[in-house]
Amino acid sequence: MTRNSLITFHANLHPLLLLLMISCVLVGASGVTSAATTEIRVVKYAADEFTILTEKTVDYRWMEKNLRVYGDGFTHYYHQGPVFVDDPDPVKEEELRWNPDEDTNVQEKDMGAVKGTSVKDLCDLVGGMGSEDRVKIRSADGWSMLFAYKNVYEYSSREGPIVICWSKNGMFPDTGYSDGMRMVWFADTSTNPWGIHAFGNYDWHEAADSEYWYFYHSGDERYPTTTGLSGQIVSEILIYSQEEPAGSIEVTSTPAGAEIVLDGEETGEITPFTLVDIPAGSHTVSVQKDGYLDPIEEWVDVSHGVVVPVHFNLEREYSVTSSSGDLAPTQDGGYVSEQISFGLVATAITGNISLHVAPGKRQICRSGQSITYLIPPDSLPPSSFAWARLYLFSDAGYTHEQRIEVGINGMSPGTPERSTFRLPDGKVTETLAFNVTRMLRTDAPMEISARNPPGGNEWTLYPPLLLVVAGDDGDVHRENWISEGAGLVHAMKEYSYQDLPNLTVSDFPDIRTGLSGAELQAVSTIPDDGGASSPMAFQNSVVIPGEYAHNHAGIWVSRYNVTGTVSEYTHNELFWKTTPGRDPAVIGPRIVILTVSYPPGLSTTDYTSKNRSAIGPIDTLSPVSESPPPSPSTSAVTTITPDLIGNGREEAIRDDSFFSRIWEVLFWLLGMPIPGHGDQGQAHVTGDSPKGDLPNVESPSHAPDSSSGYPLQVSTTPPGALVSIRGGSDVQISPATFVLPGGEYRLAAEMDGYLSCQTMVRLAGPQEITLVLTPEGGTDESLPGEAPERSRHGGLLIVTYPGDLELSVDNQQMERKSPLMLYGLKEGYHTVKATRPSASAGKGETLITRAWVYHDALAICELDFVVARLDRRIRITDPSGNSTAFTLNGIYPLLRTPVTLEVPGTGSYITLIGESTYTNIPIQDGLADGSELLLPTYNGNYHAISIESAPSGAEIFMDGARTGNTTPSLVRGLSEGTHLVMVSLPGHLPTHRVISIPRTQEEYIKGTVSFILETYPSGPLRVESVSAGAAIFIDGIATGEKTPFSFTGIPIGTHELTLRSGDTTRSRDIIVRPDNPNRYIVHLL
Repeated sequence: MTRNSLITFHANLHPLLLLLMISCVLVGASGVTSAATTEIRVVKYAADEFTILTEKTVDYRWMEKNLRVYGDGFTHYYHQGPVFVDDPDPVKEEELRWNPDEDTNVQEKDMGAVKGTSVKDLCDLVGGMGSEDRVKIRSADGWSMLFAYKNVYEYSSREGPIVICWSKNGMFPDTGYSDGMRMVWFADTSTNPWGIHAFGNYDWHEAADSEYWYFYHSGDERYPTTTGLSGQIVSEILIYSQEEPAGSIEVTSTPAGAEIVLDGEETGEITPFTLVDIPAGSHTVSVQKDGYLDPIEEWVDVSHGVVVPVHFNLEREYSVTSSSGDLAPTQDGGYVSEQISFGLVATAITGNISLHVAPGKRQICRSGQSITYLIPPDSLPPSSFAWARLYLFSDAGYTHEQRIEVGINGMSPGTPERSTFRLPDGKVTETLAFNVTRMLRTDAPMEISARNPPGGNEWTLYPPLLLVVAGDDGDVHRENWISEGAGLVHAMKEYSYQDLPNLTVSDFPDIRTGLSGAELQAVSTIPDDGGASSPMAFQNSVVIPGEYAHNHAGIWVSRYNVTGTVSEYTHNELFWKTTPGRDPAVIGPRIVILTVSYPPGLSTTDYTSKNRSAIGPIDTLSPVSESPPPSPSTSAVTTITPDLIGNGREEAIRDDSFFSRIWEVLFWLLGMPIPGHGDQGQAHVTGDSPKGDLPNVESPSHAPDSSSGYPLQVSTTPPGALVSIRGGSDVQISPATFVLPGGEYRLAAEMDGYLSCQTMVRLAGPQEITLVLTPEGGTDESLPGEAPERSRHGGLLIVTYPGDLELSVDNQQMERKSPLMLYGLKEGYHTVKATRPSASAGKGETLITRAWVYHDALAICELDFVVARLDRRIRITDPSGNSTAFTLNGIYPLLRTPVTLEVPGTGSYITLIGESTYTNIPIQDGLADGSELLLPTYNGNYHAISIESAPSGAEIFMDGARTGNTTPSLVRGLSEGTHLVMVSLPGHLPTHRVISIPRTQEEYIKGTVSFILETYPSGPLRVESVSAGAAIFIDGIATGEKTPFSFTGIPIGTHELTLRSGDTTRSRDIIVRPDNPNRYIVHLL
């Protein structure tokens, strides 16, 4: 189309349409033409090239007033343009184009009589540059150029300083200097024939490294020029430093004095303390203090220059706190809470233990009331006392701040050891333990008073329990282990290792071999009289039934024969089994006691030296009265002593299972001796509670004969396991029966899909045991799944447009190009940089972003060179003054108002992340740079949409936040507008999609958002080290994990594995193959 035809065409247009087109052209022209700049933003970035260490914005008036002014307003400064010469010899041609004589195209490039401020002085406003730093000068129209430290700070006279000029020939950027502020080199006069201040091409050739040279391109030819370095309308000076971004973490605790642990390493500091120079990113913080439970570690995101506060409320050791949700029964009647683990307070204490329950009943004590109990002296054992401990048990009824006031014989017993089980409503169940050895007397009753302070709400108090350790009786040596705690559990239908809230764990270490008997006792309280249960113990993989020795006034004492299952380290899990036809009982476990007896002459444990620190002062008291205990009555104290062998014999006490009793009857009917059964020691119980004595089937007067062996019946949960005796050839399928001579045997059970189970059995008569098998991977299809332990790492899929670009992550150059799948990255921020080598110098050859890695999931990071992006700075503010959480354009992490962000010029939005709601707030395209967005009130509806994937089971993320849902699922709480949905499944590439929720009154949006997930070639990786505890890095990037650790989903191929422990670092190349264990052991010593 010719110019004339174009004019004719326009003339035929409707006048209004023509006016509209002209307006659009003018608007478009104004959109691509930038006005002169009057201020400069100076920013210093950290080594990740993303974190801002410091920044400052100044205008030219401030520069003129506060910084040195370069130039006098009269002297002109010149640059040199391209020298268009050719030569057949490439070497000579290049020399000619560099023009060392600086006699061509110089005077034509007059920059004017300029004045300005040096780049060096502006950099110093934000801390200056280091010798390895680089600086980028950027213009308002997007042009940019990088420069080295030496050319800014250590410039030669022939090049001169780089000056940002804000005055030319008397004009300023807002009064006619249209291309200002502009970069001009104030070179000397020594290298040109005219003696003018000319910055020639060869000056830059000699002053700068080749990567900073600038060329004018014409076809395949290139020509050096310094006019191309002279950026116009300069708006930003960006320093890329080598400093690592760092912040601080202020750690406090109640009580103070706790040791601080950062990323699993002890810091040597105690609370309160502020940890400084902590690298920016995600870190774990915890504390530990003797006598207190270790709290759950906190994840904190450290930002540069920010002090992040972290506080821990410590619970006394052996204290258990319920979850924050409602304390609701589970399917098996358990409470939704943490597993109850008791704390050990005495180890191998020597002597005979007796428990004395004060007469009385369970009572409700209201505000301002006092309750008194008496323990008469004649119930105490007639021997010297080694140790005495008084227990008070309270049930849910008073808050943690309103503590019970206790007195003994009118005196304070001191500060108790307090075990607390806290309920969601603020009430607590507590076990108070007082060391009363010095206060114990045998010439007067012990009066225990408990007072509810005025203002407190009512609570329930159980009769006090006195635990006394007296000297051995001379025939048998006994050692005792005692653990304490507080809890609330439900009786269970069957034992389940996954029903943690209803199991009470107590571990006893350092048990000597050669024992002749062992008994476990458990003291618990019953909040009400409803329901019934049978006490059970799961000890060292064997289920052992127990019996009640006392069950009155809400205090139940159960005992278990554990002679055949005790080992050097004994693991106990106590539970209560429901009684068929009765409601499940609610039980409050309090004390667990293990008593082990040894035959006379076996070396004893030095209790006083081994346990003084654990149980406090030790006094030996001589009893004044040795009168026998009173006859049973409702007012007498109940005394329970261990049911152990009292005559020093080495055989174990009998097992009274149903099977063994039937076996005894058969032996008796046949007139045969019952193997291993003679006189058994019996429990001595006085008081008003039934003892439930063991049935005693007397055998004929034959001497015990074990020549025929004893039956050992073995059952497993689940049944069908292969059961064998170590050293024997007999292998049976459970339930199984073996006939073996008396002695010790190692019993093993194996079953596909379950971990091998082994235990020691001491066979001294007919015995029946049950082994509980643990599924491989910790799950059982017949039981509710157990959530896996939270890892510290995840993965990242890096995609660039165009593809096949060089990548670096956290300043580590990647060997493979985009798209790139990485797995094993530490949770938190990671800096991703993509480089487009073919891009022209100064045209934005790199893109940098920060991507968030989720633990146990894969995320997507995209870098787009194709779509032009002009960022604008917008401040996001909540008018209410609240710190409101949101994500930008559906990408994690969470940001909080108020904050200033760089956002794309078009199509941006934020999502307010609420309690299961995702509220879209668009950022209007017309919102100018430097504007403020005030969060509006959302008055629309929230909707639900169906999301599915093939394969299913992928985790669903909405606008960067975890929803807690997996596909297929209905995700609720979506506002009208734009949302970003991402799904992630281990071993598969993550994918995401932008969806739009329409404005409608319907809650459920029709249709389904479907994803098809592709696998990526990956394999497992097992990393171990000698010694353990080394930090693991893969391809130079921190994983957040420590040895030993097993990864899954590591992309196949060659990787660099690095382990760091203290000052020691070891690296090696490894190969990850599919369908291979890929186990690597690194020696650090």
